[in-house]
Amino acid sequence: MIGYLISYNIIAVSIIFLISGLILAFRGSRFVPFALIIAGLTAGLLYSGGLLVKITANPDIIKFGPMVIAVLLAVLVSFLYRLAFFVAGFIIGFFITTALFPDLSIIYISGVAIFAGVLVYISRNFVFSVLTSIMGGSLVATAVISLLAWIRISAGIPMYWGIYVIITISGLLYQIKSNKGRK
Repeated sequence: MIGYLISYNIIAVSIIFLISGLILAFRGSRFVPFALIIAGLTAGLLYSGGLLVKITANPDIIKFGPMVIAVLLAVLVSFLYRLAFFVAGFIIGFFITTALFPDLSIIYISGVAIFAGVLVYISRNFVFSVLTSIMGGSLVATAVISLLAWIRISAGIPMYWGIYVIITISGLLYQIKSNKGRK
């Protein structure tokens, strides 16, 4: 589902995803506000359109509403993380669960998101390292596959998952190593 955002502008969005993904994968726990803003923007852009279609038939609201909701969600999340690490973990858990399992029931997605929120509250540095590595790996893999497609190089699902796993594990190991001694 995150690939739908690429359709806005293949080059610009792919480059933003690539840079953001690398930052999140390798330095995400240090840039939690940035990670949350990206997650809020992405979730707002991906999911608010479907909600708005159910609420209104106005084409202007359906066209521009997701962008407005995404910005509002990003601003809200950037303030909430300082007050409630649980909410931050919930939002990232929701994003990752819906990105990896888009057909999963909202009950299960909510359960995983609540579990992620509790984990972040209890051990936020390690959990943020894991979650931001996963999120960064997803963004990098999506960007690389999209850029390869743009230059007409065929790259399939195995390449996506290969890039995803390599970036996620490398980023997590780097963050764990750099977070030693950090409280």
